[in-house]
Amino acid sequence: MSRYRSYGKLDDPFVTEGDTFFLRMNARLRPNQLKPGEVALSKNGRMNDDGTWQPRKGLNTLFGSITTGEDAIRLPYIILSASRSDGVVTIVLDDKPSLLFVIGNNITIAGLSFTGDDPNGTFALTDVNFNTRTIEYNSAGTNEVFTTVGSNETWNTINTTYLNLTDTWFSYAQGGTTSVAQMGDSIPTTINYIVEDAERASNVVTLTLEETPSSLFAVGETVHVDDIDASINGSHTITAVNSSAKTVSFADTGADTTFATNPNTVGNTSVASTMQNFTLNDEAVNGVFGSAVYSDATSENDDFIFSATNNLCLIVRLKDKKIYKCRYEAGGETVSGVVGMSQGFDKMFIFRTNKTTLSASPKLNRFPITSASQSGQTISLITLTNHGRSVGDFVTLTRLGNWEFDPNDCYQVTSVPSLNELTVTMDNSQTKVFNVSGAQVEYFEDFTRVSNGAYTAPVYLTDTHTASSNGVVTMDVSSHGLSIGDVVVIQNGASPFDTYEGQEVRVTSVPTANQFTFNLDVDDVTGKSVTVTRPLAIGKGFIHQPAAPFGEFHQRRLWIPYQYTSDTSPQDRGIRDELVASDIFDSDTIDVIGNQFRVSSGKSDFIVGIRGFTQDSVVVFNRKSIHLMTGVSGSLADVKTTQVTDEVGATARKSIVQIANQIMFLSDQGIYGIEFIDQYNLRGTGTPLSETIQPFIDRINQDFAHLSCGVYFNNRYWLAVPLDSQVGAGDANQLNTILIYNFINQGFESIDSVNSTDFAIRELLVAREGTENALYLTTVEGGVHKVDALDGKDKVSQRAGEPLDNDLGIDVISQLTTRQYDANSMDRKNFSRAEFQIKSTDTNPSDGDIRFITEDPDSTSEPVNLKTLLGNELNKAEEASVRLRVRKRGFGVQADFQPSVGRPYVRATKVDARIADRSTTSVQ
Repeated sequence: MSRYRSYGKLDDPFVTEGDTFFLRMNARLRPNQLKPGEVALSKNGRMNDDGTWQPRKGLNTLFGSITTGEDAIRLPYIILSASRSDGVVTIVLDDKPSLLFVIGNNITIAGLSFTGDDPNGTFALTDVNFNTRTIEYNSAGTNEVFTTVGSNETWNTINTTYLNLTDTWFSYAQGGTTSVAQMGDSIPTTINYIVEDAERASNVVTLTLEETPSSLFAVGETVHVDDIDASINGSHTITAVNSSAKTVSFADTGADTTFATNPNTVGNTSVASTMQNFTLNDEAVNGVFGSAVYSDATSENDDFIFSATNNLCLIVRLKDKKIYKCRYEAGGETVSGVVGMSQGFDKMFIFRTNKTTLSASPKLNRFPITSASQSGQTISLITLTNHGRSVGDFVTLTRLGNWEFDPNDCYQVTSVPSLNELTVTMDNSQTKVFNVSGAQVEYFEDFTRVSNGAYTAPVYLTDTHTASSNGVVTMDVSSHGLSIGDVVVIQNGASPFDTYEGQEVRVTSVPTANQFTFNLDVDDVTGKSVTVTRPLAIGKGFIHQPAAPFGEFHQRRLWIPYQYTSDTSPQDRGIRDELVASDIFDSDTIDVIGNQFRVSSGKSDFIVGIRGFTQDSVVVFNRKSIHLMTGVSGSLADVKTTQVTDEVGATARKSIVQIANQIMFLSDQGIYGIEFIDQYNLRGTGTPLSETIQPFIDRINQDFAHLSCGVYFNNRYWLAVPLDSQVGAGDANQLNTILIYNFINQGFESIDSVNSTDFAIRELLVAREGTENALYLTTVEGGVHKVDALDGKDKVSQRAGEPLDNDLGIDVISQLTTRQYDANSMDRKNFSRAEFQIKSTDTNPSDGDIRFITEDPDSTSEPVNLKTLLGNELNKAEEASVRLRVRKRGFGVQADFQPSVGRPYVRATKVDARIADRSTTSVQ
């Protein structure tokens, strides 16, 4: 635009103000108080090293949601109070509703006593308040306060879980039928009893149950049988019950026989119950409760992401997106809440808070395939050696060729004809003989519970002349003390036993008190030295690993909160500020006398997180304080605990991230950092790092802030938080926003989110894909997404049970709002013109809307897009200096840019202004 070369005495020259670089956000101060390079808002944007701003790249899904949308067993919620007013029933629950409570979905109510119109039944949920634990649904009828039964109890006080329920839900309340609410179209009425044995003799079928039958199993009542044999499945009248023998009998005409029963694994379990139409949906994956990265030390390119669902662990290999699955205790254990997951001591651990921790050796087993074919839906495989799989185990097939429908996928084993044969079932049907060049059966071992109960310590048994023949290993050890069925662990051995170090084997025979055998797929040898360990009870002073919500590996020890016991059924100790450390390289041995520490002296505080820091220090983050433990590198006899501060603590364990000599974390007041000024002295910051984005910190829903998770990647601290739509709204019950702090620019760079209310983050993870590290996030629905991966839209999985549509994607809604330009004057100005310097990327053209926001008077201009200003979209790799008229009056003006096409670089902005309404007469 043209400018005047000179101005008269009464003319006001234009004042130009703008930014030629962009560094950080500042949403706390007034927009006109910001410094050059600071912006009022950066939404889904990146501030590059060259000072430009541009929209972030899109997320890319490695695979879609693994949740089915179906529900496995969940305990109903006890109703504390209920009332109807103007056709709306409001219910107060005993506990905070889970994420399954979704407005519009059905909820079933039972057990409410009423005098007018019945409030019980199935209704569409109309409102959920996670803060007040209330739900609402429409139900016509007179206004009434309903009577609840059992409202003084919760499932904790009833002291049971669905794993040991045997009666109807309602029978557990001392007051009678308990008033309950359950998402879905029905409330489970009873738990099925697992049938261990079943036989017919003299026209009478006798079922042997796993547990003692409840009083509901009575002569003359009905028993329902499922998944045993077609001839006896169905409903029958009970003729006899033997509680001590755990048997139930009913009349059934037929030949004498013993029926095969299915064990309690993932699949169709043989069951009997006193109520019909109840199914234990143990294959339904209804949530992801934790994720972690496993790095294979034997490979430079293999990183895996482990995701713990309710009934299995799903694993994805990042370099080729291959999927693996493994179970918990062969399907006998579950995960029912948020867990901590960590890799340490060559194991992957799943910490389940009040349940015994699960662990597995994350070594990937590989067995070459020598023959593979498919007939119909059945794939038959022959492996080169003993594959080690059983029916119900998971396997992943790789590199099979010559197919119409790709058989390379993850399956459950359906049959094991021999040690090197197995079959799986595919959804698609085809008749093929596959090419097996390079093909393999691959799998991870199932998770098992860590050692628990009475403490046992290893006793070493060595035979220097061990022999093996036809897969049977014989060891001669004087007074070995073993019995058939005992488990021993191979500690070391000469070749070929050295390849089995760490493997558990089970004693198969005990010919004498000085000899025992076990089975092992090993070559026939004699005269080899082998050492195994067996358990031996010790007594007080040592315990196994107690149940815990998380663990931290530091200085070759496992550090965990000591909140629950190590009993087979862990008990709550009622203490929340103690921690214990394991023995060196032994996560199953805890010295509760020498390695137990209490950091808060019994104050009203509790441990939130533990972080190893320097060789000799551990930092303990409590909810209201921070403590430093020194002297942890060797013996723990001289550990010293020092309080760093009692003015601030950590809100979320997973937000605690170490970055060089600094630790960052989320607190109630915002994001803080503490740093070591030398090896032993820790210093905290008085002002939170998040001060500049305080309006967003104020919107964090504190009821779910403990779920927040952070990670350091690419010189940035990424923190996922539950961000309400406005302060105090309470509508964010999941991690929906990522706050990004840029260490190079020394400020917050962006507020990131996905344009979907169904997108819920579970973890942020840094992992290696091939030879490069990348940032990933997992979701509650089980999706694994690579961050900043696509030069376009977000391609994400959103909802459970729905297929991923990667062709469409979701628009990345980005926005840049500059600081306020006021020409360094308090006077009102005329803002006449502006200029944007914009450049398109090399891969996409650009377009977007430009607006101007003025203050005093407050107004926002109509948007004008680049295509209108330039006559077309800004082409690939082209740059333009876009000039446009503002024509606004006010104290100050902000420029706002919202890209709609591509990822354009914004290099600079400027606005021209001159003083308005200036008097032409001087006052003498």
